[in-house]
Amino acid sequence: MHWRSFTAGAILVLLLMTGSYLFSLGPKETSSHSVTEQVEAAIPFDAVTITPLRVIYGKEVPFEGKIELRQALAGKFAQKIIIVNFQASGEHADKSKINIVWENGEVETVYPGTKDRIFPPEKRAKQITVVGYSVRERRIFQDSNRKGNLSWEIHYEPVEM
Repeated sequence: MHWRSFTAGAILVLLLMTGSYLFSLGPKETSSHSVTEQVEAAIPFDAVTITPLRVIYGKEVPFEGKIELRQALAGKFAQKIIIVNFQASGEHADKSKINIVWENGEVETVYPGTKDRIFPPEKRAKQITVVGYSVRERRIFQDSNRKGNLSWEIHYEPVEM
């Protein structure tokens, strides 16, 4: 007998809650006196210029010995290049580098520890390669590979010429 009264009470409470919820969702009346004005501003098409910015990066990329990681560029060339960060760890990590081959064939090298290096915007790179080096160098015996890590972030604007 007790369970029947409990069930009836629970159903009644559920119906009351559902009814009050549906009542609160009813149509809202707005004042007929308020008028919203829409202002259409003519924005010229050349007012905003959006330049596509690309980012190539690697975070704590593990390697062993020597490695060359050629970066895939969107477009034929990269311009307005900014090396935000380049770090290398491992044995003789100071021999790691980023090689940038410019459009005229000139090669520029950037070494670990570089931050916020901005290249002239008119220079266009056709290839960017991250080179990792972590080797125990020995005079008599053969060099032995060691583990290292590379981290880099490069921003650029693609060029399709």
